Formats: sequence, structure tokens, C-alpha cells
Amino acid sequence: MATRTATSRGRSTGRSIAVRLGHALISLFVLLVITWGIVRLTGDPVNFLVPPEATVQQRELARQRLGLDRPLIVQFGDYIGGVLRGDLGISYRRASLNTPVADAIVERVPATVYMGLAALLVAVLIGLPLGIYAAYWRGSVFDTVARFLAALGQAVPEFWFGLMLILVFAVGLGVLPSGGAGDPKHVVLPAFTLAFSLVAGLVRLLRSSMIEVLGSEYVSLHRIKGLPEREILWKHALRNAGLTTLTYMGMMVASLLTGSVLVETIFNWPGIGRLFIEAVSFRDFPLIQGLILVFGATYIAMNLLVDVLYLVLNPRLR
Repeated sequence: MATRTATSRGRSTGRSIAVRLGHALISLFVLLVITWGIVRLTGDPVNFLVPPEATVQQRELARQRLGLDRPLIVQFGDYIGGVLRGDLGISYRRASLNTPVADAIVERVPATVYMGLAALLVAVLIGLPLGIYAAYWRGSVFDTVARFLAALGQAVPEFWFGLMLILVFAVGLGVLPSGGAGDPKHVVLPAFTLAFSLVAGLVRLLRSSMIEVLGSEYVSLHRIKGLPEREILWKHALRNAGLTTLTYMGMMVASLLTGSVLVETIFNWPGIGRLFIEAVSFRDFPLIQGLILVFGATYIAMNLLVDVLYLVLNPRLR
């Protein structure tokens, strides 16, 4: 009987994962369609690829070379077919070098991952203790300061906070570089800028979850047993409160890995966020579509991963 029950649960979990995977693929296809249509409303890329004094014939030749003279439905079919083969096209801006979009993106990914992991480390090291002890010392001065910082982090725009960090630590004190990439000092300001709003959201969500968990009966039972408060907080309470914050953590990781367009632009960081700004500026359709596909696929994959983790960690959902 137990074997049948386990088998039934396994099949149910497999069906649930398959349904979520199907939804993810549909979402990705819809994203492709919407992106392909919208980027073509931003302007003619030929205007950025030929000199202003170019003749009408030269412009038409450029359109033919890029395949922009064909019907839109044909262009869309070729694009979808290329994506299915793993071919995202050739960057318009680097057409003379015959540079594939995938290569242009892969070239910038390490810088974005580096900054994202640094920001994630900052967010976890600051956000977890603040959220946990703000709930534990609810109503205290520590809790008030933590809630104020959380509200400030969600209200202050990233670009303004980044500029203030540059003004203080780069211009005023001169202890950190204002931009670019190189030694570990260059990642400090962009990482803290990117992590500030993430810390705020983590503190608010974790604090409310921990308050609910700390008031539960099983926490009181652990205290009656004489378990140390540190073990109760960091082992038992955090494990149960973590389910509530799991979705936010998944989205937080996704936003860090895809990079922040504003942060990378402010700090002149050579990641895929800055590459996206460059692609939009030059109406580089294939590169824009490739980057949005990467951004969307990352978010969809993280959503799918969070759903699967919920199924694994919460037996009631199975």
C-alpha cells in the first residue's frame, strides 16, 4: 500500500512539473512574439548602419543584406527557425565582422555573473541577519532601524543610490573607483547598489515570516526543551520561514544574473545590461531579441525552479 502511495505521489509530482514546464515554454514563445514585434517599432536600423549621405540605392542594398526587405512573416519565420536551431542571428552593429548574437552575449556574461554573485553575497549577508533579528527583537530600536532601512531601500531609485555612492566613496573619499572593471575594488560600488533594494525586500518579507513562525507552538515547544535561541532562530524557525521567501529569493537571483541595466550603465560595467543599452541605441534587432530572450528565459527558468522546489519541500502541494 505504501509503495502504491509513493508511486502515485511520484506520478502526481511528475505531472505537475510537466504542466509547469509546458507553461514555461508557452510563456517563452509569447515573449519571443511580443519582442519581435515591438523592436520593429523602434525605428529603421539602416539609419544607424549607413552614413547620412548614403544614397537610396545604398540604403536598399543594406536592407537586402540584412534581410529587412522581405515580408515580415518571412522574417519572423526565419527568426523562430533560427532560435530552434540555437542560432540567434548576426548582430547588425557587428555585421562587418560577422559576429553571431550568441557570441556577443557570451562575451559579456562573465562580468554580469561576477557582479551578480557579489551583490547576492552582500544581500544575503546583510538581509538575513537584519530580517531574523528584527523579528526576534520586534518593537526594539534594532527593529525600527531595520524597518527604516527596508523602507528606504524600496523607495530610493537605484540610479540615485549609485550616484550617491560614487559621490561619497569615489569623488569625496577617493577610496573606490567610480566605474569600469578590473580589480575587486571595481565591483564594490555596483554590487552594493544592486543589493540595496534586494536587501530591503528580503528584510521586509523575512521579518514578517519570522514573526509568524516565532509565535507558533512548535517554537514554544523547542524553547521548553531548552534548545538555544540561536539554534531555534537559524535552524528551525528560518527553515520554515524560508518557504515564504523562496519565491522572492528566486526572483532575486534571476535579477542579479540578468544584470541591472541602470547599474551597469552608471558604473560603465561591461555586462549584458550595458550591452542591451548599446543594442537599443543602434537598433540592433537581433541583439535586442537575443538579450530579451536570455532575460526572459532566466526569469522563466527561476520561476520553474521555485515551483519545483515548492513541490519538493512542501508535501501538501503534492
